[in-house]
Amino acid sequence: MLKNGFKAVVILILALLLHKAAFAADVVELPPEELAQESVLPVFDKPVSVKNRNIVTAGKFDIDVFYGYAMTEPIANVSKLGLGVYYNFNEDHALGVFFANNFSGLSDYARQIEQTPSTHLDLTKAPMPKNTIMADYNLKAFYGKLSVTKSLVLNTILYGSGSLGIVQYEHKSYPAVALGLGQKFYFNKDWALRFDLRLYAHQGPIPFLAGNKMQEGTPRPSLDEFPERVLFTTNLDVGLSYLF
Repeated sequence: MLKNGFKAVVILILALLLHKAAFAADVVELPPEELAQESVLPVFDKPVSVKNRNIVTAGKFDIDVFYGYAMTEPIANVSKLGLGVYYNFNEDHALGVFFANNFSGLSDYARQIEQTPSTHLDLTKAPMPKNTIMADYNLKAFYGKLSVTKSLVLNTILYGSGSLGIVQYEHKSYPAVALGLGQKFYFNKDWALRFDLRLYAHQGPIPFLAGNKMQEGTPRPSLDEFPERVLFTTNLDVGLSYLF
């Protein structure tokens, strides 16, 4: 037992000595001529294809067909279909107009409210958005290339958008503005998959009335009776874009 204790003490002393010796080494200084003096760029198999811009948009038109989804719409149908036309002044700026037509009916959330036995509400009496038409400016911030496989490269354009136009309801049209962020993924020189995320702001009717005017079996109130306020809606558009 004493031997084991003595061995443990010797091992502990050696470990401490080695630990100190490890930190006692002198600082190594290399001559400046042996240090790296310049950065090294990555080497590509086809450097020309990396440097060149494959998608040229300057002086061309875009035609877009898209499906829109209103992510924060509580009552009206959240789906819409749209068409857009843009002109690209150069590789940085584009201006166009888009039109979106709302689907009729209610959202899933509104239908759940109607089906609740205690409510007896008829939310179809509320004024619904019909369509949207906006002038849309695109600021193309970044152009890049995304390598999906060794043989497939997607050309991408990231842009910001600012829109001004109107949102039309059944009884009235309201001025509207929108700010957004978009991304295009080009499969070839003509066709691209386009994503747009926009935040809309406009005056609009609140889809509820006090009292029993929204109850089932009662006459539909005048649409001018619904109070108004500033409404904010987040919308995601997904579609195909053709460049020509």
